[in-house]
Amino acid sequence: MVRVIGRVRLPELPCWPEGGWLVGGAVRDLWWGLEPRDFDFTAADPAQAAQACAARTGGALVCLDARRDHWRVVAGERSYDFTPAPNRLDEDLLRRDFTVNALAASPRGAVLAPATARYDLARRILRTPSAAVLGSDPLRPLRGARLAVTHALRPEARTLGWIRSLARRQRFGRRPAWERARDELDWILMHPRAAWGFQLLWRWGLADVYLPEWVTGAGVEQRGYHHLDVLRHELETLHQLLWRFPEAERELRWAALLHDLAKPLVRRWDPERGYYRFFHHDEDGAALTATLLRRLRYGRAVVTAVRRLVRQHMQVPPATPRARRRWLLRHRGLLPDLVMLQIADRAATRGPRSGDVEARLEPLYRALEEAREAVRQGEPEPLLDGEEVMALLGLEPGPLVGRALQALREAQWLGTVRQREEAVRFVEWWYATEAAGTGRSGDA
Repeated sequence: MVRVIGRVRLPELPCWPEGGWLVGGAVRDLWWGLEPRDFDFTAADPAQAAQACAARTGGALVCLDARRDHWRVVAGERSYDFTPAPNRLDEDLLRRDFTVNALAASPRGAVLAPATARYDLARRILRTPSAAVLGSDPLRPLRGARLAVTHALRPEARTLGWIRSLARRQRFGRRPAWERARDELDWILMHPRAAWGFQLLWRWGLADVYLPEWVTGAGVEQRGYHHLDVLRHELETLHQLLWRFPEAERELRWAALLHDLAKPLVRRWDPERGYYRFFHHDEDGAALTATLLRRLRYGRAVVTAVRRLVRQHMQVPPATPRARRRWLLRHRGLLPDLVMLQIADRAATRGPRSGDVEARLEPLYRALEEAREAVRQGEPEPLLDGEEVMALLGLEPGPLVGRALQALREAQWLGTVRQREEAVRFVEWWYATEAAGTGRSGDA
């Protein structure tokens, strides 16, 4: 049964199609007093409505699905979607995934919804009309988990049971397109309670569907410096990251969640030490991480950034200032994210051998300040280029020229070389030392 359950205060909407309804999440957010940025309308002629909207707002017109006549207009921070009006609005609402989304608002703000929607909105309950409705789109169980995280919804018992049942079937059956799943996971990842969100995915069985490599860490004991199994440690690392660095970007969040991905594969018991060891888990974990993120259809830049962070997360800054300065240069492309990841990782490690954790973090916080300063300053301009080095040393193009330039770059970064004349003397000294150490002749 569908009826009017109340009214919402509508913002100024220049794109309301004649005879259309505002439907879905925008109405839900308006009911809760939020400010939506995405507005979905039903329209008798979606293409014409979208073209009129683009003309009024100066926005960009996009055809989402020509066959189904779905259109979008992006205007500033808002987007307006237009889909064909159903034959019967009440039947359309009853087919929607969750009652909190089965809402339609008239141009005057009257809200039409199933009878239970008002109760669910007031108590923030996640409820689906039936198992058939939930299973009609394979993305709906994951979307339900995302709504539970981003809108603090509590699933009612039958809905949670259906989600878990569908998750078990989806492990080996029909899944949504990976791009659609990635977008839902992104919503969870970028939420302040992302760690709780991924724990929820695990407990509801959805992580087995979308992150099967990650769930293998559940129950994998570590001991020693650790007080949690591998999966819970990664969740705690993500929690520590967002508690200490809430501005963390997507790549760093994924690295925190996946940094020990290979530990279940490489775990070895050390009887002398009395705890497990995980040799090369950083290298193997980087490869596994890249595989997982590519499957989710992330772009090359994201995959590369996360893979490099996972690969380097065990390479902590040295204790001495000069060695640390050299370390900052070599890892400059990952700063300051790499140090932030290392802080979160160690903050999530409170086993019997970990000692005073906060005291162990102090050197990393000092390194973080240096890393941020290094990023702000940038690298000094090279005092010599490759052509000049080859002319100076009488070399042909080759790897030795690149190593000479790298040595000079490091010397400039450390402050040993500041002037061109010093750079010339340094390169000559470096080459003489290199040639003497490798047995090369001066004209090689």
